[in-house]
Amino acid sequence: MNTESKRPRHFFLDNLKVLFTILVIFQHVRVIYGGTGGWYYIEAPPTDLSSVIFFTTLSSIGGLFQASLMGLFFLMGGYFTPKSYDRKGVSSFWKERLLRLGIPLILYIMVINPILIYIPYALGLSNFGSFPTPQGSFLEYYLSQFQSLEVFIGFLTRTGPMWFLYVLLIFTAVYTLWRQITKIDSVQRHIPTELSIPKYFYLLLVAISFGFLTFLLRLISPIDTFPFGMPFGFFVLYLMMFSVGIIAFRYDWIGKMRKYHVKVWAVTILATFIILNLYVVFFVGFDSDLSIFLGGPNLSALAFAMAENVISMGMIFVLLKIFYAKFNDQGKLLQNLSSSAFYMYLIHPIVLVPVSLGFAYVPLFPVIKLVIVFPLTVIICYFLSHFFLEKIHLKKRIRDTQNS
Repeated sequence: MNTESKRPRHFFLDNLKVLFTILVIFQHVRVIYGGTGGWYYIEAPPTDLSSVIFFTTLSSIGGLFQASLMGLFFLMGGYFTPKSYDRKGVSSFWKERLLRLGIPLILYIMVINPILIYIPYALGLSNFGSFPTPQGSFLEYYLSQFQSLEVFIGFLTRTGPMWFLYVLLIFTAVYTLWRQITKIDSVQRHIPTELSIPKYFYLLLVAISFGFLTFLLRLISPIDTFPFGMPFGFFVLYLMMFSVGIIAFRYDWIGKMRKYHVKVWAVTILATFIILNLYVVFFVGFDSDLSIFLGGPNLSALAFAMAENVISMGMIFVLLKIFYAKFNDQGKLLQNLSSSAFYMYLIHPIVLVPVSLGFAYVPLFPVIKLVIVFPLTVIICYFLSHFFLEKIHLKKRIRDTQNS
């Protein structure tokens, strides 16, 4: 197996990364003004009919496709992992991973997260957010997180939106272990040197099987629980997507994708979406308690888990192939956005919380606030990332190169 293939840069993956980063920001803005989910500051639920319909529609679509969105993030993480590992070796690879993922994660947990939790309380705002209301001064609140081992563990595992870095480090550790195992001759002999994209039926069967495993996992850890700061309810799906990314790199599956893959999986995604919504309409009802879909021993949780995994599998072929065929080049703006996307993801909570709080007392409909706050947050994140954080990183790389 050639572990260091000379392949052209896939700009479409960079463009997808930009799209997904912007969609993550949109998801969190949506939560603030009327969507389901958790965030630091959430305004009172909208009461006007148009806003209720708008945000209910967004939540139903976003809830189903959110797993695909983050799953494709993990797929790209898996896709770029083997090449980096092969080029750097295990020691240098992990040094870079810990610097890029570990340090931002620790900084966020220890400093940024408690500040963002405290800000709405300090401003005297009614906080409908996802975190317990702090008490006392910030120093008192911060020190209270160290008062017992149980509280401290809860503090350390309160990852906020940086759970992605946490889980990516775990998956990377699993990959590193796998690479050590594959050094054993008896194991290496069983690894194929060539592997074609499996037929549609087999991939559909894999997706359904993973959907059932996801359902079983959600019996003990529903979607809305984050034990140890991780979304265990999505673990099976995300691990599948990370693994597909690794396999896609090793066997050049992206180059082997064809139009019929897009067509058959596009039809599958549409059919799955329609069937799930028909199930909701005729057997559950939109005015019912939709939390039954989050997990538990019921048919709705099983249907939702199956649909998520089938749609995620389909998105691999539909989005990757469409972007590969149509969006595999970059202008100056996209180049800048793609190089800034990771930093935009890291800092978007720091930007979004104060921007949204700045509109807390502005008497506007929630939809109007979303239309203003979303692009404003994206623009500020981009400017801070491109003109500040990237410049610091570039200077560090130049300095490291000169010293080496």
